[in-house]
Amino acid sequence: MKILDRYLWTSTIQGILIAWLALVILDTFFAFINEAGKTNALYTTLQAIIYLIYTLPASFYEFFPTAVLIGTLLGLGNLAANSEFIAMRAAGVSIGNIVFSVIKLGTILAIGIFIVGEWVVPASDLHARNFKAQLKNKNIVLVDDSGLWVKEKQSIIKIGKVLSSTQVSDVSIYSFKEDHSGLETLTTVKNAKANEDDWNFHGVNTTTFKDNHVLKTSNELKQHVAFINPNVLNVANTDPSQLSSSALSKIIEYQKENAIKTDKYELIYWKRFSIPLSTLVMLILAMPFLFGSNRGGGMGQRIFVGILVGIVFYLANRTANELGAVYGFSPLVSAFLPSVIFLFIGLFAISRKT
Repeated sequence: MKILDRYLWTSTIQGILIAWLALVILDTFFAFINEAGKTNALYTTLQAIIYLIYTLPASFYEFFPTAVLIGTLLGLGNLAANSEFIAMRAAGVSIGNIVFSVIKLGTILAIGIFIVGEWVVPASDLHARNFKAQLKNKNIVLVDDSGLWVKEKQSIIKIGKVLSSTQVSDVSIYSFKEDHSGLETLTTVKNAKANEDDWNFHGVNTTTFKDNHVLKTSNELKQHVAFINPNVLNVANTDPSQLSSSALSKIIEYQKENAIKTDKYELIYWKRFSIPLSTLVMLILAMPFLFGSNRGGGMGQRIFVGILVGIVFYLANRTANELGAVYGFSPLVSAFLPSVIFLFIGLFAISRKT
C-alpha cells in the first residue's frame, strides 16, 4: 500500500498545486488591478506589488479548500479517465482502500493548512498592514494581536487592543517633557471610546513624575479627552479573519467581560477550525465522482458536476455564516453545520459506490 499511497498522493498533490496556483494567481491579478487604482506619488506600483506579496499567504489559505476539491478531481480524474482505478480494483485494491489512502493525505493537508492559518497568515498580514500603515503615517507601528504604537506630539502611545476605529483598550500614554529630558507622566487607560471630537476614558491611572516625588491619581471616568485621531485607527483595525485563534480568544474573553457582543469574533474563531475540516470534506466530496463508467464522456461530466457541488458547498457555507449572524444562531453551529452536512453526503455517496 505504500507504493499505492505514494502514487495516489503524487497525483492528488499535483492536481491540487495546479488548481491552487491558478486560483491564487487569478485572485492576485484582480487584487493588483484594485491596488493599481490607488497608486499615487506616495504609493507607487512597486509598493503595491510588495504589499500584495505580503498578502499572498492569506490568499493561499482562503482558496485551499476549493483548490483541494478541484485539484483532487483533476489529479485523480486523470487516473480514472485512463482506467487506472479499474486496474487497481482488478489487482484487489478496494474503493475503500483508495478512499482511505486519500483521506490520510487530506488529514496531513488539514493539519498543514491549520498551521498556515494560525501562524503564517497573521504574521504576513501584520507585515502587510505595517507596510501600508507606514506609507500613510510614519508615526505608526503595528504590533501583534491587533495593537499598535503611535507617536503623537510629545507623547508615545501604546494601544494594546484596537477593537474598532472608535474603541480601544489597554492604553498606555507616555508623555515626555518638552526638552526631552525625561518622562513627565504615564497614563494607563482600561477602555477608551471616541466621541465626535474627543474621547471618553474609563479606568484611568496617572503617574506624574516630579523632580523630587511621584504623584499618582486615579479616575473611573474622564470625559472629553483629546486623544489620537480615530482615522489613524482605521489603519490598525485588523480584519478579524486574519487573527490567530489565540488572539481571537483573547478578544472574545475581553468582550465578554465587558458585555460586548462577541458573535462576529466567535464565528471567525470557530471557522479557524472548520476550514481544515472543510479540506477533508472537499476530498471526500470529490471521491464519488471518480468511480464509475467513463463511456460517453462521463468522466468530464462528473468532474464538472463535482466542481458545481463544491460551489454549492461554498455558497451554503457563506449562507450559514450570514444567517447565523442575522438570526443569532450559535457561531459554533454556523461554522460547522455545512461541513458536517456535506461530510455525511459525501460518506453516503462513497458507501453507495462501495
